[in-house]
Amino acid sequence: MFNKTFCSSPWFHFRITYNGSYESCRWAKNPQRIHKFQDQTLLQYYNSDQMRALRQELLNGQSPEHCASCYYEESFGKLNGRVRQLHKSAVDTSDFELTMRSSPHYNSFEHSMQNNGHSSMEPVDLQIELGNTCNSACIMCGPEASSRLEQDYKKLHAIDSKLFAKPEAYVPWIKDEKLVDRFIDELVNIKNLKYIHFLGGETLYEHTFYKICDKLCDSDLAKNIIIGTTTNGTLYNEKIEKYIKNFKEFHLGISIESVTSLNDYIRYPSTISSVIENIKKFLQLRNKNTGLKISLRITPNIFSIYDLDELFLFMLENQVGAESCNILHNPRSLRIELIPDDIRQEIKNKFEKIINDNNLDKHHLVNTRDDNLVNHAIGNIILDYYKFMCEYEQPENIEECRVELVKFIKGFEALRKNTVLDYLPRYENFLRHYNY
Repeated sequence: MFNKTFCSSPWFHFRITYNGSYESCRWAKNPQRIHKFQDQTLLQYYNSDQMRALRQELLNGQSPEHCASCYYEESFGKLNGRVRQLHKSAVDTSDFELTMRSSPHYNSFEHSMQNNGHSSMEPVDLQIELGNTCNSACIMCGPEASSRLEQDYKKLHAIDSKLFAKPEAYVPWIKDEKLVDRFIDELVNIKNLKYIHFLGGETLYEHTFYKICDKLCDSDLAKNIIIGTTTNGTLYNEKIEKYIKNFKEFHLGISIESVTSLNDYIRYPSTISSVIENIKKFLQLRNKNTGLKISLRITPNIFSIYDLDELFLFMLENQVGAESCNILHNPRSLRIELIPDDIRQEIKNKFEKIINDNNLDKHHLVNTRDDNLVNHAIGNIILDYYKFMCEYEQPENIEECRVELVKFIKGFEALRKNTVLDYLPRYENFLRHYNY
């Protein structure tokens, strides 16, 4: 059905990936990235053959392959990128027909239908990936997003070439200073640009992030644009204070999986004490600057889901909202669905306690950056994960994936000289059963 597949994202958003390839959206997984920023301007890509074809597919009620991650999450009833993007077009999936016709973008949808996917709009929202320079090597991340993990994968590939793919060599597009200068020039000439989100690597570790922001601060664009970025919480840079004052808003997502030491294992080699210390610095800065919007960005996996209740309590205690990047799907050996039934029930009980103790109710889709709706946003994400834990079905190849899980973590642990059991002893019987 049209309302089950349509997404408005290609009418106002796209992204540049680590090596300068264009991608149709921040959640898309398109294996054929044939367009590059090196060869094509931002506005040229916006109405490229790829984007026009995608708009046509969506308008025809098709389910594009590179939209699979959103359809996967939606199958569990979880808030996902498609629903978020529709919300920006004032389209409600529960009343699709009416809200679609009253959407401020409806005329643009019709224009595209009649003009082979061409859009009369201009991009409003960009995601820009600045390469893989990073000081962390998170086990669920990929080498294209972490230089430190890239080195690990080279070694792991030699141990198990099937489980650990050899990282593809690439040169981050930002290494070309002329390209960076061209990028800035193009940005300031997009009339209706409202939001840019930067990703690394670790953006606060990357000097190009500061160069771009400093240049934008001096442009006419500054007061009308929102800048966002995601950090792993290991760094605090006072330049953020300058950006808060210069841009319309500054959105800071802090990636964290647990407030216990388990975070050190998953987001190796960070230490949770320093991450929490930095989070509290940012929260203090937020208290003085309403233009700073902070959210904790989580990607729960088979391990971190066990301690997620403590992170939820931290959010409620500190009134900091949360965004769930996605339900982890890859690497498949870390998927939540592999948890044994007894631990699954234990996690559900912990979530139920938080829900009951805090009288949490499901609210309609809310703005996670609205300071007045923080509790609603936190409540929604807790209830989303509780629903997921109640309803997900185990994969048919679960035994194969569990064996793979043990091989996967033992590979990392051989390099890092650590063991997950020091951080999560509750999983010992489960993991030993699969020859850990």
